[in-house]
Amino acid sequence: MQQENDTSFKKTNRNNKLKRLVLCAIMIALATVLSIFPKIEAPLGGSITVASMVPIMLVSFVYGPKWGVPVAIGYSVVQLLLDIAKVASWGLTPGVFVGCLILDYILAFSVISVCGVFTLKKTTLPRVITGTLTAGLLRYLCHFISGYFFFGAWAEEGFSPLTWSIAYNGAYMLPDTAICIVVMLALYKLIPKFKEM
Repeated sequence: MQQENDTSFKKTNRNNKLKRLVLCAIMIALATVLSIFPKIEAPLGGSITVASMVPIMLVSFVYGPKWGVPVAIGYSVVQLLLDIAKVASWGLTPGVFVGCLILDYILAFSVISVCGVFTLKKTTLPRVITGTLTAGLLRYLCHFISGYFFFGAWAEEGFSPLTWSIAYNGAYMLPDTAICIVVMLALYKLIPKFKEM
């Protein structure tokens, strides 16, 4: 009897992991599609998308950082592969090129998973909004640092590298984060239902 229970538990656990893996793969694909949809693109990278961060945030809110971090890293690699030819065409020095890839892609998209920390104990609207805002601001910080250190020389006339990076990256990251907050307002009630799956 005990052996049957153990076998049943292992099978259920395996099925739950498989469901999560499938859902995570779907969310990476959905986030990628939303990032490609018609959007407002900035000339040196960055864009206002159709809530492309939301699927990655949902994984983090539902399953926590344990699942959110690898999913966000996977998404960052997909974004990097989609844009690497464009970034390579900018004629950057090798150091700036690598720094850009790390800060603007790997770190910037990976920090989205931080939002899951806010719903580990309880899923409430204020926690979801705080998590969404924090993830957006951390991603903005990554782009800002990259802009300041690697692209400051490209600052428009009348701007210092600091003010240019603040303005340039804020012009797309703040609206993009605001869109994600609005979408999460509509979706947050689904999070507890997903957690039950």
